[in-house]
Amino acid sequence: MRRIQRSLAALLPLRTVFVSAAYGVDRSYILAEETELLPEISLGDVLVQELPVEVPAGALVVFNDSDMLSGILPDEELSYDLGIMVVEVLLGVIRSGVFPMERETSALYTMAASYFSMIGGSGFMHLGLVPSQFRAGLAAGLCAYWTGTRSARCDTSRLFLEPDFLSCPHLLGYLRNLDGNFVVPDNVPAGLMQFPGGRCDYDAWLADIRQAVTAKLDSQIMPTRRASA
Repeated sequence: MRRIQRSLAALLPLRTVFVSAAYGVDRSYILAEETELLPEISLGDVLVQELPVEVPAGALVVFNDSDMLSGILPDEELSYDLGIMVVEVLLGVIRSGVFPMERETSALYTMAASYFSMIGGSGFMHLGLVPSQFRAGLAAGLCAYWTGTRSARCDTSRLFLEPDFLSCPHLLGYLRNLDGNFVVPDNVPAGLMQFPGGRCDYDAWLADIRQAVTAKLDSQIMPTRRASA
């Protein structure tokens, strides 16, 4: 669990609470503390009442399969799991409504592209993360979401098999057919999803993401409009 905590802290500037689950969780499941389970009753409220844990406001809650935490995870397996976790968090960003519906596919692609590049940094290597396996985890999470399958294991599209899957012409064509508003951003920087200021709460992080991703997409669209004109 400590390895997962350190690695996830390097990837996400959020306070994080980890809960071990004996059943009902396939590897991991992530929700924001403020998620309402019932009207005016948040996940954080329930955890504080039912478990002897402290849940800071604005934190992420990571439910891990107890089997996943019971032994030593090889670097490759840990890296793959972290890739899937990051996609879960990014899907939470999309579902929060910070981007208009017509930009959701482009925003998710842009955020994923930033993490795809970010994981190649030396700091993540020093944590023992394997870039190729983290990217495979990204591919698995995005595959399940964009193709509508229950999991990547059920997918038969073959759109996510290439090591550089985000640049695959077949995937880009599929996303354009899926969403007529989809825009492929050029040269998404690794630092797009890294923000100054250290740890922050979930809402502040969403605001940072909205500003950074919107600016990137706007910079992509304006030259296209000028060229069309």
